[in-house]
Amino acid sequence: MTVTAIPAPAPALPDPAGDANVGNQNQGQFIGGQCINSLDCASTCCATFGSIGLCSGVGAQFQAGKTGCGFGDGGAAATPATPDNSTGSDNSGTDNAGNTGNNGNSGNSGNASSGTVTVDPNAAGSQNVGLGNGSQFITGQCLSDADCASGCCATDGKCAARAVVESAQDPRECGFVGTLARL
Repeated sequence: MTVTAIPAPAPALPDPAGDANVGNQNQGQFIGGQCINSLDCASTCCATFGSIGLCSGVGAQFQAGKTGCGFGDGGAAATPATPDNSTGSDNSGTDNAGNTGNNGNSGNSGNASSGTVTVDPNAAGSQNVGLGNGSQFITGQCLSDADCASGCCATDGKCAARAVVESAQDPRECGFVGTLARL
């Protein structure tokens, strides 16, 4: 008796839900969405995937068949987003949990939070926490906006796409400031 394995269908790549973000260069495209160059991506990484570009986390640009950031960038990836520090340095705000905020670095409504970030050295991206060089990917832990390639360390202590966090549907804000604790 011969048994033939039928492979499961592969997910649609790129994710068609992000079609409106392709080519607009406003860093609004999510990871897994198609991109023309790195300016399309909230993560600032448009990775080459065959003959197309896919937005990728900076730490994942060589995974799942991708061959690195820089698709459509003329051989060089875009500069990571930087937080908007133009609102001053008043640190007097508190969030709904009573945490003191870092209002000067939030770039939006100014009620960012602070706290301790316990980093698991075995977790993906743990080597990027606290570096302040924009090397952390979306969903990776962060101590400040400067850690994140997206320029947004959300109030849950994880890098997020600024466009998502600034939407009315997401209760988080950019501008989290944490102190480092290791396991």
